[in-house]
Amino acid sequence: MAIVTLTRQSGSFGDEIGMLIARRLGYTFFDKHEIERRIIAKGLPKEEFLKYDERKPTFLARFAKNRDKYLNFLSSVVLEIAKEGNCVIIGRGAFLFLRDVPNHIALKFLAPFDVRVKHMMEIKNIETEKATQILLEKSDKRKVAFYKSCFKYDLHSMDFIHASINTGMVHPDMVAEMIVAAIKNNITPEVEEAGRQRVEELILAQEMANKLIFEHGLHIDELWVIVRDKNITLHGVTSFHATVERAETILESEYSGYKVVSEIKCVQDNRFSKA
Repeated sequence: MAIVTLTRQSGSFGDEIGMLIARRLGYTFFDKHEIERRIIAKGLPKEEFLKYDERKPTFLARFAKNRDKYLNFLSSVVLEIAKEGNCVIIGRGAFLFLRDVPNHIALKFLAPFDVRVKHMMEIKNIETEKATQILLEKSDKRKVAFYKSCFKYDLHSMDFIHASINTGMVHPDMVAEMIVAAIKNNITPEVEEAGRQRVEELILAQEMANKLIFEHGLHIDELWVIVRDKNITLHGVTSFHATVERAETILESEYSGYKVVSEIKCVQDNRFSKA
């Protein structure tokens, strides 16, 4: 019926509400552990996964090639889950991968800091408020840095979010009840079918990106492939026009019937050129 994604502050009851929604709708709940399992099963080493997963990347991890590899795996898993449908996905920027899918609902959960501290002390068995405050402050900074580095997205923004809820003002059961009612009233069979078709296009676009980067070894940073109605648009940054031409040739030959348009920027790296 729907694909639900949740973005939440630590301690804002997001995971609990997500599980309530999934239980009441009979959906599958995907937390960070299941997403990690699927990404690693696809071939990304665990040590590489841990460099990026909702945290501020280290200096070496900030390089586009390493980051893009992680994002390709993450996108593939999120789209795989979305194709299964009837799911609730927690965090990992899932709402950004699915932002134009008609049957996707993106929710953000926030709560006052003192509410979050109290809840974290309870679920993590932390004895002091000070230790919990430090934990939450670090968590907030890591998530902001993760979204900025991997998605160029301001986590404080409401862009691509359908609803934001202060869970310090509304009980988790009531939040879940409201969301379930909204899903049942708004996700019609027509909307669901439109969503299914869009997810198929997104999966095809990810397949094309993986083909160019992993199978053919093309060096295109921040590669983003858009597929809509038999049209393919390529975005990204590379150093050579020949790379762009090669990408176009590959897709035109392997996906007949599609029109390929490149918006890839060519930026020559002169750091090592002779004066």
